[in-house]
Amino acid sequence: MEWQTKVEVPSPEERFTYATTFLFLGSCFSRELAERMQALHFLTAPDAFGPLFNPASLAAALERLEGNVPFEASDVVAFPYGAYGSYSHHTSFSKESPDVFLQHANENLHKAAEFFKNAQTVILTLGTAWAYLHEGKTVANCHKVPEQHFERMFMQPQEIVARLKPIIERNKSKQWVLTVSPIRHWSDGAHGNQLSKASLLLAANELCKMEESVFYFPSYEIVMDQLRDYRFYAPDRFHLTQEATNYIIRRFFEAAADEKTILLANKVEKLNKSLAHKPFFPHTPAHENFLRKLDKQRDKLLKTIANTRNL
Repeated sequence: MEWQTKVEVPSPEERFTYATTFLFLGSCFSRELAERMQALHFLTAPDAFGPLFNPASLAAALERLEGNVPFEASDVVAFPYGAYGSYSHHTSFSKESPDVFLQHANENLHKAAEFFKNAQTVILTLGTAWAYLHEGKTVANCHKVPEQHFERMFMQPQEIVARLKPIIERNKSKQWVLTVSPIRHWSDGAHGNQLSKASLLLAANELCKMEESVFYFPSYEIVMDQLRDYRFYAPDRFHLTQEATNYIIRRFFEAAADEKTILLANKVEKLNKSLAHKPFFPHTPAHENFLRKLDKQRDKLLKTIANTRNL
């Protein structure tokens, strides 16, 4: 008897390898996936904005990366929590002074923009169809500024398509992976969250039909229709446990990576777990020998990964 309704995941025409370069952009879920890929030693772009939740902010970030357009002093804002940042960034990018923030933001932007030029796979995680406008411009984060300073806007599927399609068309040589974040936005209640996710799903589906370079990965459906249990959620009952994220990444690898890459990534993951282990007696000769053995394994794996990229 089957105890789950397993979500089928289609495979893209071209599977990725350790030679593939990735850029992740989008919600907290996207950032978590990027960090996991980095831990497995994949080539991923540095984070230049922090979590971005709505499609309009995603599109604006992509356009800035595409043109490598630096931030200016006029973009810097003093926020109520006593730090400086911009409405294009998440709070995690804010700094203690305008100059420090601007330098940090532009350094990360330049690195990510250079990476974007040659990135082969761009993974966008759509979080919510709700966006906030400040003085007519979409903001990535409200930074605890009072609500009356913003206009709230619901993005219909056609609006989302209109924002994302042009940049995808200009970069058809890249593979674009769209996914809808399984993390629920509960401020509008259960029905409001479903309406938001529905708009994102319809837009993603339309983009997949329009452009051959767009591939949809059903992370939202895997969580909602297959896992379907609060044991896969963190204590807040909205974010996911590491176990759930691990499962989603495994499904992504099964669908989108080639067989050699999956085997190699599994070895790296096993090594990472061994390196993270905290022994009771770390200074004993036995443990030191164990660490030397792990170092040799790591050097061998990194050499294998490097050789894969040079093929």
